[in-house]
Amino acid sequence: MRNQSRLQFRSIFRVKVSNPATNALIGYVGDISENGLKVLSDKVFVQGDRVPLRLRMRVKEDEVLQFDLDVTCKWSGGNAKTGYFEAGFILEQPSAEFTVMVEKLRIQRGETESGDWAPV
Repeated sequence: MRNQSRLQFRSIFRVKVSNPATNALIGYVGDISENGLKVLSDKVFVQGDRVPLRLRMRVKEDEVLQFDLDVTCKWSGGNAKTGYFEAGFILEQPSAEFTVMVEKLRIQRGETESGDWAPV
């Protein structure tokens, strides 16, 4: 059962996902929580595969968060509406950078302490 609410993005281009070895764009984050994320991509991921990912997000005009993650694919499938493949990933190792990014997103979205969402 999910312990945290997911942050969904109106624009999928908010957080870019790339291959850390080549820096080639893989796709975009569709939603995110403290324990994992959903990636929208042209690439198919295999359930159970452990994958290195690089996330990049512009926080402010002069602030960019970029860091690498080690994740495992929990599910994968196509979305006929969007034309993207979607895959859900869980973090294998806790990451301070990832936690900071999720916290910044929650603050930007105006999430209150009770877990309710303020209108955006």
